[in-house]
Amino acid sequence: MPSVSTLVKSLNLLEAVYTSRKGIGTRALAKKLGLNAATVHNIARTFCDEGYLEQDPESKVFTPGMRVMQLGRHPSFRNSLTLTASPTVHRVAEQLDESVLLGAIEHGRIVNLIYIPSTQALRAREPEDVSDQSYCTAFGKVLLASLSPEDLGTYLKQTELKPYTARTLVDANALRRELARVEKQGYAKTIDECCEGISAVAVPIRNPWGEVTASIGASAPTLRMKKKGQFERSLDCLQDAAREIEALWYKPIA
Repeated sequence: MPSVSTLVKSLNLLEAVYTSRKGIGTRALAKKLGLNAATVHNIARTFCDEGYLEQDPESKVFTPGMRVMQLGRHPSFRNSLTLTASPTVHRVAEQLDESVLLGAIEHGRIVNLIYIPSTQALRAREPEDVSDQSYCTAFGKVLLASLSPEDLGTYLKQTELKPYTARTLVDANALRRELARVEKQGYAKTIDECCEGISAVAVPIRNPWGEVTASIGASAPTLRMKKKGQFERSLDCLQDAAREIEALWYKPIA
């Protein structure tokens, strides 16, 4: 039976490979983890034998294996996020008195996990599956901005960019530039893009490695969102909520 120390080293190595998007070699892993190369190589090769890692035969770099990918797509992912985030989402909806939505991306589909409509008579409504419209929604843009160039390219091939309003971005290159801005600034804002008279703002929810796994956003009639300080108030509230959900959902990485 492996010691606790060996188990921790093994888990840290697995995380280090997972967060190295282009793969990582034995020496780089050893330096990153503060371990000797022989120990790192032995642990990594064991993970390869079990299907958790793969090693390129030419470059010798390690990358996540199929079993890690399968673990990351566990069906309880959505339920866990929904249960954890629900109290926070409800509180934000009460604070802003606007429609608040929590969404995630799964197998290329962007889905609505929690939707709390505003109590006001004039309010925004969202469908359960917004994949076909996500490119012109705030929370959808946050999630699309987190995709790799390859995955984004696949999404654009599979999704027709329809002009829901005169402000909808229907040019793929223009949308790519917009998503780059969203990723850089850390939030997305839409004004009359998906529906005339509706504006929204959304922020990412990240895992311990800084990867976007979900998004929380608020939508409201444009007239209300344009009131002095309303956008800033909504953004601050959503950012606080995202940090709270991250702290509740993920245990700190030592």
